[in-house]
Amino acid sequence: MAEGLMAGSKMKKQMMQQQKEYLKKKKQKKQQRMKEIEEVRETEKNKWLSFANKASAKKGVVKKSIFASPETASGRVGVGTCGIGGRPMTEYSAADKWKRASK
Repeated sequence: MAEGLMAGSKMKKQMMQQQKEYLKKKKQKKQQRMKEIEEVRETEKNKWLSFANKASAKKGVVKKSIFASPETASGRVGVGTCGIGGRPMTEYSAADKWKRASK
């Protein structure tokens, strides 16, 4: 009977040891996978940051906000792009009323 208990406890210890090893390997795999995911995330982030910096820092182009306060006292904020594109605001004429020709 004592031998049966010893054999059972050895089996239990052995199973616990196997379980520990399994969980250790599983944890290691998960950490490795998370590390790879983080590296991919960092590379994607760096790609986006370099693209965003490239787009915002073009040489020779001065970006002027259309919402900046105008230089003159009579200027209006946010109306058209007066003078920003190098051209004045487009002039529009009122459309003539169109009538159908009578037969």
